[in-house]
Amino acid sequence: MRKDYHDSKSHYKMYKAGKNWLFAGIGVITLVSTIAMTTPNAHAAELNNDTNLSSTQKDEQKVTSATPAQQAAIDDAQKDVDQDNADIAQNQKDTADEQANHDTLANQTAGKQSNVDQAQDAANKAKDQVAKDQVAVDDAAPAGYQDKEDAEQQAQNNTDKAQDAVNQATTDRNQAQKDVANASDKADQAKTAKDDAAKNKTDAQEQADAAKNKVDNTNKTTKVHHDATPVKPGTYDKGNVIDSEASLPDTLLDPKDGHTDDVAYYGSSWYVYDSKNDKSKKIDINNLTQNQINELGQYALGLINSLRKQYGLSPMIMSDNTQKMAAGDIAIRNKNGITDDHSLIVNNISQADWNKYTFDSIAGNHDGTKFAAQNLEFFFGTEDTMLAAKVSVLQMLTAMAFDDGPGNYHRQAILMNPNSVDGHNIYSDEEDVTYYFGYGHQSSGNESIFDFWKENNSNVWNGGIAVSTGSDGHSSFASELMKHQKTGYTNNGTDTIETNPAYTNAVNDYNQALAQLTSANKAYNQANDAYNNTTNNLNDAKTNLANATTKLETAKSNLNDAKTKLADAKQALADVTAQYADQLAAYNQAKATLKNDQAKAKQLNQNLANAKKALADNQSSIATSEAKIAQLQDQLKDLQAKLAKDEKSLADAKAAAENNDNSDDTNTSDDDTNTNNSEDTSDTNNNSDSNNHSDDVVPSQSDTKDLNNTVDITENTQNNNVENTAVANNTKSSPVTQNVVYKTNNQTVTPAQVAASTFNQSQLPQTGENQQNGKMSIIGLIGLALSSLGLAKLFGRKHV
Repeated sequence: MRKDYHDSKSHYKMYKAGKNWLFAGIGVITLVSTIAMTTPNAHAAELNNDTNLSSTQKDEQKVTSATPAQQAAIDDAQKDVDQDNADIAQNQKDTADEQANHDTLANQTAGKQSNVDQAQDAANKAKDQVAKDQVAVDDAAPAGYQDKEDAEQQAQNNTDKAQDAVNQATTDRNQAQKDVANASDKADQAKTAKDDAAKNKTDAQEQADAAKNKVDNTNKTTKVHHDATPVKPGTYDKGNVIDSEASLPDTLLDPKDGHTDDVAYYGSSWYVYDSKNDKSKKIDINNLTQNQINELGQYALGLINSLRKQYGLSPMIMSDNTQKMAAGDIAIRNKNGITDDHSLIVNNISQADWNKYTFDSIAGNHDGTKFAAQNLEFFFGTEDTMLAAKVSVLQMLTAMAFDDGPGNYHRQAILMNPNSVDGHNIYSDEEDVTYYFGYGHQSSGNESIFDFWKENNSNVWNGGIAVSTGSDGHSSFASELMKHQKTGYTNNGTDTIETNPAYTNAVNDYNQALAQLTSANKAYNQANDAYNNTTNNLNDAKTNLANATTKLETAKSNLNDAKTKLADAKQALADVTAQYADQLAAYNQAKATLKNDQAKAKQLNQNLANAKKALADNQSSIATSEAKIAQLQDQLKDLQAKLAKDEKSLADAKAAAENNDNSDDTNTSDDDTNTNNSEDTSDTNNNSDSNNHSDDVVPSQSDTKDLNNTVDITENTQNNNVENTAVANNTKSSPVTQNVVYKTNNQTVTPAQVAASTFNQSQLPQTGENQQNGKMSIIGLIGLALSSLGLAKLFGRKHV
């Protein structure tokens, strides 16, 4: 690789030493004369990371044969190595700083220990002096004087305490008096509030009682009459709606819609049920009660008689006994499994059963009365109210009367069809006849059973034997049928039992009064509780006042006693003072000295405690510093391991690029030779680069031998030279020497290029030059000299 700097030609060749790529330049030789003047004892320094690399040097490290991807890999690997070196440098700086801090703390330890020793000695001396002073005081004290003095002092102390007790008792008594006054005011206020709450409670109770009385004397419900609005039949295809009992018809009317005498009258719908306004009772159409059957029968009776009335016929009679005979008919039908066929005596019902279940259930003699006819009709099975069932009955009878098909047999049964009605004569005997009606419901077939009986009042029955009659003109059996007659249904409107608005208002007023009463009771209870609390507090305050007053009297008595004893103690002290007047001066002086020395001893003991704390703090700081140093050392090991891994990645990346073109290593001789022949004619020996490497920084064996003889540096020479060897040894794990650039005479030289020819490394490729173990040549000193000149950022590694 060739570059020009200011028209000066310099040849560089790349060598591989282990994982490191080195560059040599002939310009380094010019530095030998300068380096020769430096001392051989200069410290070798571990070089900084590649943050000091110039852009020119970084360009020179690129492998010309590398592909873009390989060069990118080399650059990334180089960045990792550079960062590792920077991290190691920072770690070493932090370690050095912390070591300096540790050394400072360690140096301070002796002084702090000395302070403790001195303070301990001073405290001991002060303690001894106090002991001596006490002996002097004891020796100087007049016999009995100290006892009198102590007694006077104790009496004074007792008097002071007694006075304090009086003062405190007076304060407590005064406060207790205030507490009583405050508690009394609160109790009075609570009493007033309680009285007001009691009055409100009484008023609320009276209002609630009055409201309750009004509720009790007001009817809960009232009868409301709704006029009848019976509907007329609609058309065969669209019936009129019946949605309430008020709209339920009580008369059979001819629809007159052109469907009279149709055969399929079962499908008629002149009336349609709607539950919208239905207020009638709920029923189970498959399980009707006898009362419900009777109610449906009475509705049917009213409709039948309305039709008979239209023809000028007498009404049929329905009674409890006719209903009983109809129920007997249902029992016979159920017994014989008859559902959708008429009850036919002899055909499907025996005369014996008929008599047993019907006639005989009323009386043993039924002469004069016989079964006349029967109509059948079916419910839909969906009727769930009495109104719905009545509408179905209305539909049944309307169809029987006006859409009966040819023969009009159902209408004949209803009318008993005398000749004067419609020309038929099936049922009527044209004599004095009374007709009876019974209605039943057969749940097994969901059928309505319309049974008709007749009584011939003038005919002779049973083979010419006349039937005896009573004063009423009826047979005894007919008389039984006429008992407890039931009226037919007539829609006179409906009376509904509804909630009385006045009762609702009274209940609302009562509930409001109760709410007010509840609130008043709650307020009274709260006021009463507050009154009780304030009363209790007042009683407690009065008790406290009584106790405080007693304590004050006791304290005053104790003070008087203490004053008396103090006066006696003072007199005794005055007497002994007069007795020992000559000795008191020396005694008082001894006591003053003791007091002064005690104060000094106290201060010295405090100084000793402060010195011990300072020493302990220092020792704690040293322990903390040592822990930090250990942590940094552990971190350094991790960083060095990462550096080794990243160096291998860098070397592998460069090796991969180098393999792209082996001519860079093995065929450079031709290129260099041609270049030297054509461009470097100033070489008097006409030696090519490939033969003699005359322009490489690495000298020949003979030159190296001469240079190596200049300085002999070993590990045993001086302590400072240990670091020189360390740099050489460290290049194996931390090859940062190749990253620093030196320039002289417009040529760039790295310490790695210099060290490559002097440090203990394996033989460099292409040169065949062996390095001298433990020796540093003049070329090697170039790197050290440049380091000492500050051309690169260097830092020393501390070896342990």
